[in-house]
Amino acid sequence: MNSSTAIHLIESFTKYIPTLCTSMHKGQAGRIAIMGGSKEYTGAPYFSGISSLRIGSDICHIFAPTEGGTATAIKTLCPELIVHPLESYDPSDIIPWLLSIHVLIIGPGLGRSASAWSCATQVIKAARDIDLPMVLDGDALRLICNDLDIIKNNQKVILTPNVMEFKGLSDTVKSKLNIESSSTLSAEKLSEYLGNVTIIQKGKEDIITNGKQTVVCSSDGMPRRCGGQGDLLAGAIGTMYAWACLYEKNNSHSSSSSSSINNTITTTTNNNVNNNYSSTLLASFAGCTFVRRCAYNAFEKNRRSTITLDMIAEIPKTFEEIFEKPDSDKIDDAVSNISSLKIADQRSDQ
Repeated sequence: MNSSTAIHLIESFTKYIPTLCTSMHKGQAGRIAIMGGSKEYTGAPYFSGISSLRIGSDICHIFAPTEGGTATAIKTLCPELIVHPLESYDPSDIIPWLLSIHVLIIGPGLGRSASAWSCATQVIKAARDIDLPMVLDGDALRLICNDLDIIKNNQKVILTPNVMEFKGLSDTVKSKLNIESSSTLSAEKLSEYLGNVTIIQKGKEDIITNGKQTVVCSSDGMPRRCGGQGDLLAGAIGTMYAWACLYEKNNSHSSSSSSSINNTITTTTNNNVNNNYSSTLLASFAGCTFVRRCAYNAFEKNRRSTITLDMIAEIPKTFEEIFEKPDSDKIDDAVSNISSLKIADQRSDQ
């Protein structure tokens, strides 16, 4: 389909973006937490965290191990990040904080140690118990292959697998269903089995589905495959998902009153504008579109030398291009070459 559908999705998401005003207090534009990092992968949680802050969340916590100086390194990279050093992977160091955040991101740079996975499993279960929205990325996606039930039927979960992580999830589900085919399951089929969790199958095109509806983001990115782009995406989606949840919460409160002093998110008189799409789908599409455009803008300047830090530098300009231009023609320019939306027909094929 043409880019008009993509523009509609972006405009629908834009209603979620907090309006900046002097009456707001810290935290009203989103409180995000990230569990990740390891002695090998210090940069991943930093990239997720800094993208969250640069996009516009107010507060970002990072729970990272002290092993290898990981937590200390992240602290020095960005003083605005609230870094919690984990001396050992004790879930009790993380779980009490869950009540004070809007979205939890687990996985960037997590690694595959038994202690990290055990702790992450307990944190995922605790988050589910309090109905906390989650984004699972990186090694957290490999972790859940050991026990799909910890996320199954939790429609507040967004999964962001790359090619190999998606294959791992597909192989696990095929084993559960006794499917012997060598083909990889479709994202729709995988989502249906998992109880309609939202899945972003990253690739040349990002396929985003909740098993009922599917959006394909194919806007231009860049050919440079530097590490860290997925971490930026996790942080972007986590932040945008938090905004969507805050909007829906505040909008439901305002439905019984014409005004609310505590309403922190811009509302709209057309309450049916987003009814066709879940907040997870809209936030995911917006995040994928945004990060691809950051990559495109960075590559235009730096070409083969482009690294993830160059993408971070493009966040302010890119956010304005996509989300803050009132003229739909300008939005069209920013999201050019995007396709499109299709409503999945609950098909049971691959």
